[in-house]
Amino acid sequence: MSSLVRRLKGRSPAEIIRLIGHNIAYYAREMTPQARARNRQFQAFDETWGTDTFAIRELHTLDVDPAIAAHARRYQASNGTDMPVWFADLDVDFARTVFIDFGCGKGRALLQAARFGFARVIGVEFAPELVAIALRNRDIMQAKGALAAPVDVACMDAAQFVPPVDAPLVCYFYDPFDDAVMAPVANRLSLLTQPVTIIYLEPNCVGQFRRCGGWSESRSAGTLVLRNAAAMAGQA
Repeated sequence: MSSLVRRLKGRSPAEIIRLIGHNIAYYAREMTPQARARNRQFQAFDETWGTDTFAIRELHTLDVDPAIAAHARRYQASNGTDMPVWFADLDVDFARTVFIDFGCGKGRALLQAARFGFARVIGVEFAPELVAIALRNRDIMQAKGALAAPVDVACMDAAQFVPPVDAPLVCYFYDPFDDAVMAPVANRLSLLTQPVTIIYLEPNCVGQFRRCGGWSESRSAGTLVLRNAAAMAGQA
């Protein structure tokens, strides 16, 4: 009961309702054959590399700022199986492009993206314990020669993160937080003038990008992709 109280503390009735709906939808998805097959694949990744990316971490089990946690989601590894398809569709010049995972958790997407030879791979994560795990996972795979790009993780509130402005960006979101955090993130990304492409799984806060304007929308392997004007010009 105490953990439930911690999870609900500071949330408005509307936020509690959304949280309940999010959890019901999550557990319903996890019962499907597709989800079970995905989980077996995720576990195989950790067994292969000796990493720790699979196990879910609920926010109430982490030592985090409750004011920020009220707007965040649990840690759950995201599926990077479609990354080759996404990147092929985007025609990414890896050597010039920075990959950013907003809400990177234990770093599963970072590790998979870093195998493609980006100029840099950056994770943004507010939970220090998850950052430490992500960096350990990076070190494990780096020691095995499995990464083709440097990986770093910024331990901070994503709403305060300032992306690099000296390279094209591919930004990755796996429904990491709610509108309160996504609003300033979308505002900052919308002001950038270099090519910016967003891969957005479970895009519950896509309205923040639509509010800003200037983003084209398409799909790649069923996943929402947003591009700013500079990225669209590069596709022409």
